[in-house]
Amino acid sequence: MKKIEAIIKRKTFTTIKTNLNILGTYVIDKRNLDDSDIYDEAKGSRIGSTGLKSIPLAKIEIVVSVKDARKVVEMNSKNSGLSSDHGGKIFVSEMEEVV
Repeated sequence: MKKIEAIIKRKTFTTIKTNLNILGTYVIDKRNLDDSDIYDEAKGSRIGSTGLKSIPLAKIEIVVSVKDARKVVEMNSKNSGLSSDHGGKIFVSEMEEVV
C-alpha cells in the first residue's frame, strides 16, 4: 500500500475527488492550509522583485494499492492547479501496516 499526500488548490478538490471516485479510490482526509502564501518573481519593469500571492490550498491524503499509485499521482499532478514551483507537492510513502 502507498500513502499519497498532495497539496492542491482548494477549488480543484471536487474535480480531484470525482476523478478518484472514477478510479475507485477515496480521499481519507482533507485539510485546509491557512498560511498558504506563495512568493514569485515579478515580471515587467521591476525585474528581480518578488510578489506575494495568497492562494487557498488544501492537503489531501489517499491510501491506494501499489499498482494504482502511479495513476493517482498522475491524475493529481494534472488536476491540482499548481506546479511544483508554486507550492504544489505530492508526497508518496510506503504503508507498512494498516490497522
